[in-house]
Amino acid sequence: MKEFDTYLFDFDGTLVDSYESLVKVFEGAYQKVGVKVPHGYTLRLMRCPLYVGYQELNGPEDEESKKIFGEEIIRLLDDPEVLKATKAYKEVKEVLSTLFSKGKRLGIVTSNSSKHVREVLSFLNMDEKMFSVIVGNEATKKHKPNPDPIYKALEILNIGKENVCYVGDAIDDMNTALNAKVTPILVDRLFEHGNSCELTIYTLDELL
Repeated sequence: MKEFDTYLFDFDGTLVDSYESLVKVFEGAYQKVGVKVPHGYTLRLMRCPLYVGYQELNGPEDEESKKIFGEEIIRLLDDPEVLKATKAYKEVKEVLSTLFSKGKRLGIVTSNSSKHVREVLSFLNMDEKMFSVIVGNEATKKHKPNPDPIYKALEILNIGKENVCYVGDAIDDMNTALNAKVTPILVDRLFEHGNSCELTIYTLDELL
């Protein structure tokens, strides 16, 4: 695998296994507005912008319902039980530490909130100082697969697009990277995507 100067990472499903925790979050928030999440649909909700999933599940379109839904998402993300259900993939700490020790820039670009990302990093004893930038969903008006979140990270880092990769677990992540003209790397932990991306890995230690 080629080495890059800057490694930007998606968060949920890429650095941390948050599936079980987000089942609790999504089911609780959708229940609050009278919507039932279909069995197994949480993975899709993890991989798309929040209100794209909301529209797909025909969430109520009135502003009050949207407000209630958004507030419940935030409340549940802060629930200690949700944090406890989040785990780092086994190789992640070593991979990040190795890249950081080699002088690589590391960053997180996620559809989650930066506040929740920082809480999870702290809970999992992952050193936030390794990351030069964390771009959450509050940082840009447009979200993945729009390139703006990656552009925002590059702007904060004050660097160009050369020798930058974006590592994620979803096709939307790959499209985000392509739209931003950085190198996409797909981590296909569940062997779902076949030959969808030229650079595909199955565990993050393949970056090394």
